Amino acid sequence: MASKSRKIRCQDLVAVAGAYLLILFSWLGVYLATGDRFTVIALLNFVAIFLFVPLALVLLVAITCKSRWLGIGFIIGAAALLWFWGDLFIPRINRNPTTEPTLSVMTYNVLAWHNQYGPILDTIRAENPDVLLLQELNTGLANILQNDLIDAYPYQVLVPVDNPEGIGVISKFPIQPSELTLPQLWAGGPQVLDLDWRGEQITLVNFHMFPTTSILPLDEVDRSIRFREQEAQILAGLANQSESAIMGGDANTTSLSDAYKTITSVLVDAYRSAGFGLGHTFPGSTIPGSDRPHIGWLYVPAWVMRIDYVFHTPDWITVSARTARIDDVSDHRGVIVELAKIK
Repeated sequence: MASKSRKIRCQDLVAVAGAYLLILFSWLGVYLATGDRFTVIALLNFVAIFLFVPLALVLLVAITCKSRWLGIGFIIGAAALLWFWGDLFIPRINRNPTTEPTLSVMTYNVLAWHNQYGPILDTIRAENPDVLLLQELNTGLANILQNDLIDAYPYQVLVPVDNPEGIGVISKFPIQPSELTLPQLWAGGPQVLDLDWRGEQITLVNFHMFPTTSILPLDEVDRSIRFREQEAQILAGLANQSESAIMGGDANTTSLSDAYKTITSVLVDAYRSAGFGLGHTFPGSTIPGSDRPHIGWLYVPAWVMRIDYVFHTPDWITVSARTARIDDVSDHRGVIVELAKIK
């Protein structure tokens, strides 16, 4: 009887594991064939890494119930997982060593809907980037930056707004608005600036791409996705026109999206080049105004996706890249990278 009961349990477990693999491989097949074409698949792409979490249980069932085909399914799923994100877990020690001078650049969405500026300033001072790209810059924080950080960052181009459209750049090196302009399709900005770094002019872009604020209605979700695809094409086009460029900001999309693929067809994702780990930057804080999703009082787990980036043209190498410290105020973590110019 015990053997028969175990056999029945294994049949049930194999059936459940098989159903999961069917769902996983259905998503994988449609994604590989269509990318973000279908809105529901595009939404799944945001959190696709979590579709792979049950794979460990599939392996356990395959071993316990001696299911060869579940074992094969696990191997295929694990191969897809490594294909998408495996390179992020390769040790980065001395990946891009250099003796050349470096430029540190940080992107940081500071959340517009608050006046808790102390933790933001503490984070900026602790990370101490050479150039800081800010999104959701409100007027209160802009005033503090101009008063409290002007000695450390004498070059500031700020366009504060008391909503998520605010944006700004502060720098230790000279910056000024560029003659180049970009179409206004964005959640904030974009700012196109000329950065004078060691006598060389660098095109510097600070962007805040159009957000997806809810999963319904689907036509609004689709509209936000297509907006980001247009924005990505604009950034790629500008990169093609620039001899040297650094672009950073809140892209409101993940590395599986078509928008990301468009940008990285021309530009290098600095974190992908030299960062370690998933590098998730959103969502964090639950203070009023945060975009961290919740149902009633229950919030989704923190830091479930990477949507904040620094990109650069191939004439730079990324020496290091990491997420910034958590400030417990913004619903984003900053990303800070160290870049060196290729001679």
